[in-house]
Amino acid sequence: MKPLLPILALALAPALGGAASPPPEPPRLVLLGTAGGPIPRLERSQPASAIVVGGRIYLIDAGDGLLRQMAGGKLGLPSVKALFLTHHHIDHIADVPALMIDRWLLANAPPLEIYGPPGSAGLVSGTLSAFRPVELAPVTIGGPPKPPLAKAAIGHDLPADLNEPRLVYADDLVRVLAIGVDHYHYAPGSPEARASRSYAYRVEAGGKVYVFSGDTGPSERLKILAKDADYLVCEVIDIARMEKLLRAFPGFSADQIPSLMEHMQADHLTGEQIGEIAAAAHVKKLVLTHFAPGADGETGLQSYSEGISKHFHGEVAYGRDLDQY
Repeated sequence: MKPLLPILALALAPALGGAASPPPEPPRLVLLGTAGGPIPRLERSQPASAIVVGGRIYLIDAGDGLLRQMAGGKLGLPSVKALFLTHHHIDHIADVPALMIDRWLLANAPPLEIYGPPGSAGLVSGTLSAFRPVELAPVTIGGPPKPPLAKAAIGHDLPADLNEPRLVYADDLVRVLAIGVDHYHYAPGSPEARASRSYAYRVEAGGKVYVFSGDTGPSERLKILAKDADYLVCEVIDIARMEKLLRAFPGFSADQIPSLMEHMQADHLTGEQIGEIAAAAHVKKLVLTHFAPGADGETGLQSYSEGISKHFHGEVAYGRDLDQY
């Protein structure tokens, strides 16, 4: 018979040496804003999402309401590692100033890395410069001196012509790829066409793949980026609801509606168009977001997904602020 003491010692070694390390927490997707467009709402914040993994937060877009929803989701500012902007429409960037400055004031953290279309670096540096008066009216909170506000964040301009997926960020927890999508239809060669870019992002973390459409119309490049994704977090528009809201909105005159609706139809995605993209890319799950109009008190959200099932037969989720996947 083999002696029992060595066997017992072997069996008890983990207990005697302390508890084994817990397995790493799987990544999760948190929706922080699911309304599309600049019209303020009570029930939905403007576009923003987070991938949370390994105690770090990676943000996609920073629409109005981001910080409030981060508080609701118990996501701390010190844990924000990077922000990826899909484009520069105000509903996607309105909370960039608050994010940078609050993080600088309240978190002892390295500069926030911000990536986005050309112009993002200037957006970051110009905003921090404009908010210099905040630095000149300090709040005494003790501790070591704060670094200059100008160093609170570092902006990075991604290449203007991303016609195929390109790695734009990587660390020990995530890889982020980007591709250009079709949210703008300006005349070729015009100043607007040269300046305006919209990107989709693919975040690979913990064995999962999350793709964020950003704002786009039908896009072959989005199909490429979303190939075999676990989650496609996709913008959606209900054309009929959108036109009804715009016609009732006091800020728009009747002669503005046709051009507004032309933009809505060309530069956003209906349910059927989303279904075509998801099916072609073989994604596992669709998460609808950036609801346009996404008005307060909306019911019958099935009209947003009308046509998806013609092409895509996987699971479809109607995203709401603070939903997690």
